Amino acid sequence: MGKIGYLIDKPSEGFRMKRLIFFCASIFVAGVTQLCAQVSFNVTLEGQLNNHHTVGGTTNNYYSEVWGWTDTVNHREYAIIGAYDGTSIVDITDTLKEKGFIVGPHSSYNYHEFRTYLNYLYVGAEGNDTTRNAGVQIVDLSPLPNSPVLKKNLVWVDTVKGVVFKYYAAHTLNAEGKYLYVNGGGATGTIHGFGGIRIYDLSDPLNPKQAGSYGKESTPYVHDSYTRNDTIYAACISIGTLNILDARKKDSIKIIGNPIPTVPEARTHNVWTTADGKYALTASETIGGHLHIYDIHDPTSPFEIASWTSNPATSIHNVIVNGDFAYIAYYSDGLRIVDIKNPANPIEVGFYDTHPGPILTTYEGAWGVYPFFPSGKIAVSDMNTGLYVFTFNKKHGGQITGIVRNAANNQALDSVQITVLGSGRSDSTKSTGQYKYGTAEGKTAVRYTRKGFLQRIDTVTIRAGKIDTVNVVLTPGVTVEARKEQRGAPRTFSLEQNYPNPFNPRTQFRFSIAELRFVSLKIYDLLGREVSALAN
Repeated sequence: MGKIGYLIDKPSEGFRMKRLIFFCASIFVAGVTQLCAQVSFNVTLEGQLNNHHTVGGTTNNYYSEVWGWTDTVNHREYAIIGAYDGTSIVDITDTLKEKGFIVGPHSSYNYHEFRTYLNYLYVGAEGNDTTRNAGVQIVDLSPLPNSPVLKKNLVWVDTVKGVVFKYYAAHTLNAEGKYLYVNGGGATGTIHGFGGIRIYDLSDPLNPKQAGSYGKESTPYVHDSYTRNDTIYAACISIGTLNILDARKKDSIKIIGNPIPTVPEARTHNVWTTADGKYALTASETIGGHLHIYDIHDPTSPFEIASWTSNPATSIHNVIVNGDFAYIAYYSDGLRIVDIKNPANPIEVGFYDTHPGPILTTYEGAWGVYPFFPSGKIAVSDMNTGLYVFTFNKKHGGQITGIVRNAANNQALDSVQITVLGSGRSDSTKSTGQYKYGTAEGKTAVRYTRKGFLQRIDTVTIRAGKIDTVNVVLTPGVTVEARKEQRGAPRTFSLEQNYPNPFNPRTQFRFSIAELRFVSLKIYDLLGREVSALAN
């Protein structure tokens, strides 16, 4: 087993990285080369901060939700990220710098969720430890850029069958206008969990009033919700439905129509609507769980019009819509950005893999995303490696369709692998030779490969919002890769994912071969330029 540490010279404050960020290593052992996979597409890393990774509940999982707040007086932008024992508030205007930390109740999986109203931050947590600020915390952000101040904690008081209970835990938060919606919240020991939605009136932000509720005692359990124009879209994860609620009267909430089963995964984790309120997007949290898009023009009878998945080996976690784009925290597949200008035809147009290592479990990688900063910055929380700040070029998507044929006899070819080299996405032709793919607008290189045929690479122009036809012919033959073989070369070798990645500011590589002979280990940047030879 070989192990190499590598240190790069970069500023430590804020870990600001604009150019050489993630590196890919190639290991050459007796004539064999292995390269890393695509890390980003149309997304630029502006900074990363991982300063609360020394304590935690679940091993290596230190962070939870991310949200944002803009100080319109001092013109500063702040990302808010949950850690094991509280909430970190980070100035992201220039370099990333923590400006405050609010201690809060902790749970076994570092859960904290956020919403803001005016200059106040509301923090919900699953922790029921009443000695550590349990309940929904109210934090005054107005002292920033000096330290924010915890003002008080909200504890919901309600009566069940004549017995008065206090409810501390909150699983997620949602806000619209002057109302705060507190979702879920499990029971711990003798402490009851509310399970449904608790609604606070924030007319007096420091002294919210209980305005109404839905689903008390988990009937149903509401994992997350989104509100638009006094209509609540409730993600009922345990029963796998999306419940649409009329909340014009907060003390008398009524369900509109029947609960909508979200299929096929039946694990409705979160929900968001398009700006016009005509479509709802849901995320299904389970292995293979992905994005579903519903037509809700008639909320009494919604129907699914499209679905989209990034990687069936992992799970989508949260989806948030801003404008024509859905911003997705996709666990081990990191940040994914999908063009939904045509909701029936979602197209991936950007991504950044914050968790480039192997997919270990569902609960690894990107947790949350906040795409609403006026500057256009996007904040993402990764459970393992902390806060990321990105920019996205906002290119829209288009599609290419066509048929691949044999140049010798004009017969359609199946099993032709088609790879969009810019994004790294690939698919294969059907028995009819037909194919279809979508990606961001602009010129992109596309590779066509099939056993027994010469490889072909074309430059294709993608037009935003269009479906263009490109028919392709492949010439029979064999694509030969020149390779110098060495006698007695090892039959197997492995190069593990370096960690941490991105360098922070140091990283380590591990490799193994059956018998140590000649090893060359090199570092390349994302443009394919050699940065350093670590072993030779």
